Amino acid sequence: MKKTAIHPRLDNSSCGASDTCSPTSIARRNFLKTTGLTAALLAAGRVPVMAGPFSPADFDKIIPADKKLSKDWIAGLYARGEALTATAPDLKYIGMPINGICTGQVYLGGDGQLWHWNLGGARDTKNNTPKGPRFVSPDVARCPMSQGFAIKAGGKEFSLDGKGFAKVEFTNQYPMATVDFADASCPVEVRLQAYTPFIPLNRDDSSYPVIVMRYTLKNTSPGDQKVAIAGWIENISNTKSGKRLCVYRELDSLSAVECSATMGKIKVGKNKAANALGMGSMALGLMGGGLPDIVDIARRQPGGAGVFVAKPDGLENGAVSELDFSERAFASLGKSVELKPGESQTISFALSWRFPITQYTKEFGRKTLKAPNHYATLWPTATGASAAVAQRENELYGTTRKWVDTWYDSTLPYWFLERTFVTVNCVQTQLGQRLGAHGKEPEYYNFDEGVKCCPGNCTHVWHYAQGLARVFPQIERECRDKVEFGLGFDPKSGVMRHRYGSGKFGDAIDGNCGTILRVLRESQMTTDYSFLKSIWSRVKVAMDHVIHKWDADEDGMLEGPQHNTLDEPWHGQVHWLINLYHAALKASAVMARQMDQPAVAQRYESIVAKGAPAMVDLLWNEKFGYFIHKPGESDHEKHGSTNGCHIDQVLGDSWLWNVGIDPILPKDKIRKSLEALWKYNFTPDVGAFRKVMTNGRWYATAGDAGLVMCTFPHGKIEPKSGKKSYAGYLNECMTGFEWQVAAHMIWEGMTEEGLAIGKAIYDRYQPKDRNPYNEIECSDHYSRAMASYGAYMAACGYQYDGPAGKLAFGPRLTPEDFRAGFTAAEGWGGFSQKVAGGQQTASLALHYGSLDLKEFAVDVVDGTQAKTALSTIDDKEIASDFKHENGRYVVRFPQGLGLRSGQTLRVKFVP
Repeated sequence: MKKTAIHPRLDNSSCGASDTCSPTSIARRNFLKTTGLTAALLAAGRVPVMAGPFSPADFDKIIPADKKLSKDWIAGLYARGEALTATAPDLKYIGMPINGICTGQVYLGGDGQLWHWNLGGARDTKNNTPKGPRFVSPDVARCPMSQGFAIKAGGKEFSLDGKGFAKVEFTNQYPMATVDFADASCPVEVRLQAYTPFIPLNRDDSSYPVIVMRYTLKNTSPGDQKVAIAGWIENISNTKSGKRLCVYRELDSLSAVECSATMGKIKVGKNKAANALGMGSMALGLMGGGLPDIVDIARRQPGGAGVFVAKPDGLENGAVSELDFSERAFASLGKSVELKPGESQTISFALSWRFPITQYTKEFGRKTLKAPNHYATLWPTATGASAAVAQRENELYGTTRKWVDTWYDSTLPYWFLERTFVTVNCVQTQLGQRLGAHGKEPEYYNFDEGVKCCPGNCTHVWHYAQGLARVFPQIERECRDKVEFGLGFDPKSGVMRHRYGSGKFGDAIDGNCGTILRVLRESQMTTDYSFLKSIWSRVKVAMDHVIHKWDADEDGMLEGPQHNTLDEPWHGQVHWLINLYHAALKASAVMARQMDQPAVAQRYESIVAKGAPAMVDLLWNEKFGYFIHKPGESDHEKHGSTNGCHIDQVLGDSWLWNVGIDPILPKDKIRKSLEALWKYNFTPDVGAFRKVMTNGRWYATAGDAGLVMCTFPHGKIEPKSGKKSYAGYLNECMTGFEWQVAAHMIWEGMTEEGLAIGKAIYDRYQPKDRNPYNEIECSDHYSRAMASYGAYMAACGYQYDGPAGKLAFGPRLTPEDFRAGFTAAEGWGGFSQKVAGGQQTASLALHYGSLDLKEFAVDVVDGTQAKTALSTIDDKEIASDFKHENGRYVVRFPQGLGLRSGQTLRVKFVP
């Protein structure tokens, strides 16, 4: 395998001495010993067997240093592979979020049914708690309300689910999915392609309360077939009095049945919000031209029985059915087609809803608040939302499909593409609400840590997340402005509450520093410095507050109680918090120079210049090969990781890769720290570790591999803690932390180890065991898991600075033949690179929006050399300057370059 080049970060004004900016070329480590395939360790049935065989002596220190990873499993890290598919009985856990951003929560099940409906924001399960039972007790697909689809063909009726067809196969294409239905007794095969409009960089077009179900019917028989397809919905309005209503509507691009209710004689008064919550409506629509030939707005029975009998004869546009609230009410809609042998036809349905009010929380406890759903302010009816999609269906479907094709048309392994991207789906769940303006509060995003768990846009959790910022950067910018530096911020003191909604929560140092880093990232995902100018004064006050509170003497070493994401103040000198503090200072220095404040930047840089070597002198343990935590003197200050090998020990330097800033700590110390994490914290069997370290929640069980939060290879020290559960955190495998380390390893040249950590997560979330779309920490769809996207950026060597007009790539896998998708501030597309005859060629094909560049750079692939570069847009040569700098080919465009959707920039590096 070719060497993996490590390229320098995008040039920033705070770049240090030249030796810290020089590239390093590190060969793939070949220390992973392999053995024959056995099933001795993984009784849970991983295929292929991951590792082994092991003897009891291998676990004398709980985690074996020699991982004994099998040849087949290692090969699977790199193999292109195929999209995730599943058939019965492995369909029951699958639940892909399929609704628009912050419009509720609906899953697409493995057999094509829609389930886990939660449109009003209620806490719908007691298991969504910080105690974390979700991993070991995953939900099985179920839908209390009656909703579904069926076809009639060959004189028989078949429900479009696992009960109606003998063969059902689910295929991931997140944010789309395909479900194929076939049965020997049915003359028609059916393919469902389900999606909600999902267009990166376009937040609004990705926030419809609409699900599109595109059914393609194919006649597989030798004769003509008349086929009918219909769907039904239940009226789920919950006003508990009044009347259940259903109205039939015919619009230009949509025919629909919409279910709602009247409020009866309820007095509005102080219960106005509660009543509005109950007044939600839901619609089923038939998209495209032509009217339905199956309609029933007064249906009284659940399920699909008799659904093909109802005809719209005499039913006029606007017709209304009214039933007493004591009765269950349903509505159905469908269409018939005639198919010749081998002929196919696609019929699209839309399910939509409108709940004017949502329930949400700002604080811990069962108390819920109510506020307008932003999406409900845009359309007066549920049908209105689906009609808006229907009018643009070709465009919205086409662009969503284009993104899917762009993302998966890659040389990277399918498993890696899937696992690093699906975590973005957390914003399509009840983890978050886009609240309309209410009271004194503006319109903003209210985000929990996980679904209905741990409220308040928690800074010390969300700063790990990288995916949302690259896919929908507008959302992250609004959160910085309105929440962290808005509702949760004191602009005078610089205090940023780590949970915005409650005065009970003060600031957490990791949350403060991580959020400051996020501001630079958000600025880089724009085309100018307007965003940074609007927020810089608040960022500066926040950075100065951190210095004043925790580093008053400005020696770069922290003091006092340091509250952090492990939910307890740590004391003394904490390696990972110091490193993250230094990273925030480096980012602040970059922003200060961009805001023309060099003296401010110099102050921040001088603190790092003193603190980084002091951290190494005090906390680096050469014998251990990693950084340690030196706790405080008193008994109540001695909890923490102490002399353990802690997962986040170089978190700050990991963060800096995401914003293109040079490292703080010596490269050899960073490398050794990551090697120690692999040696001491990664285990092929978490169960063996947890037999000894029993505290903590289960996010990996016996037979699962994972990267443990903290181990004590040089003495089993039980960390003291004010609360036993917090000590248990150190024994867990939490994917957000694991992905952070995996990304850092890939950046630093430990590609195989980083991939192995990610693949272990992928294996834990196989559909036979649990929902592959739901990475769990203390609740479902945990936001920290979006750190996975950082591993994707590392594999691509992607770095971007929009205001500076710089874009760079340095692929870590197959750089001689590489292809992957990318996003920028206002456009997205595909990057590709090939080497032929010793000549390297790189291309940017823009598929959406626009991309303005002043500089484009790629890492030099081994065996190539160049003296100049030929740059073209759609094969027309453009002016460019070429330099070979620090192991990188750099092309600058003196007049600037503006790519538009459909155009391709190609650069040939000519010897």
